[in-house]
Amino acid sequence: MRWPAPKSRLALIITVLCAGAAELSSFQRAPAAHAAIHCGIEMRNVALHLADGVILDVRSLDGEFVSHSRTEPPIFDDPGSYTLRMRAATLSMDGPSLTNMLRLGMASHPSPLKGVTVTIESGTLHAKGKLQKGVAVPFSMTASVSATADGLLRLHATKLKAVGVPVKGLLDLLGLKMDDLMKMPPGSGMRADGDDLLLDTAALMPPPRTEGRLKSVAITGNRLALTMTGAGAPPPRPATLPLPGARNYLYFFGGSIRFGKLTMSDADMQLIDANPRDPFDFFPARYEAQLVAGYSRNTRRKGLQVFMPDYSRVRTNGGILTPPRLP
Repeated sequence: MRWPAPKSRLALIITVLCAGAAELSSFQRAPAAHAAIHCGIEMRNVALHLADGVILDVRSLDGEFVSHSRTEPPIFDDPGSYTLRMRAATLSMDGPSLTNMLRLGMASHPSPLKGVTVTIESGTLHAKGKLQKGVAVPFSMTASVSATADGLLRLHATKLKAVGVPVKGLLDLLGLKMDDLMKMPPGSGMRADGDDLLLDTAALMPPPRTEGRLKSVAITGNRLALTMTGAGAPPPRPATLPLPGARNYLYFFGGSIRFGKLTMSDADMQLIDANPRDPFDFFPARYEAQLVAGYSRNTRRKGLQVFMPDYSRVRTNGGILTPPRLP
């Protein structure tokens, strides 16, 4: 066998190495998997209107808005355009808000439960309504609350009656099981587990779609107190807020987000309660009225401070704010 001349062997080696390097370089330059367009969100001391009659008291919330589009940022005006992905949140809700949230969920996902009303008194949750199984069966329930291992809210029936009769006896009479009456449609955020009702609190919330799991729950006074956690991964947050001294606010940071005709990249915008003596009463679906009634300031780092009156003030009398004079 005759070997190639040294120069030919060298040329062959160089050719092979160059081809391999080119292939490796091409592999390294291959585009990475598409990253979702998102924006960080931080809330402190906000009475957040999720819908008419549904107010979520947000003591603190950290997470991100994740766009449903590969090319557009989350659009605040369109709650269907993004998902709120929680990282951590401390929340609470009273009986009327919980009632209205459940009714909204049942309206969009028809179930055997009708006309549910929830009250919270003396550390106990009470619910009443009707179970539809051929005929409407009025029921009432007294329940304790706990968080399941998979992050759901368990309502454990300590007392359960239908038409004033203990349910077990009535169901025996009718030849039914509790699960027969409490079967919920997929996606409703509710399902039965024996005589208990399991609620997915994030799935029950009105739009935007919310992702998070219940970590702990308790009844405090006349409120249901919730601690939630999740997989939220917001972009890096600046070390300080646009207005560091604000106590009640929503803060949008990093990434991109659109408000009306304003699109921010590397967002740095804080919506600030003009009256910090009580929580910031904010209605996202009607934020324009609060925005028009408020005023804004640019910051030296190209951020934005937006001062807004409470929604209740705007709703009743317009509540236009007068910007303070700067020295």
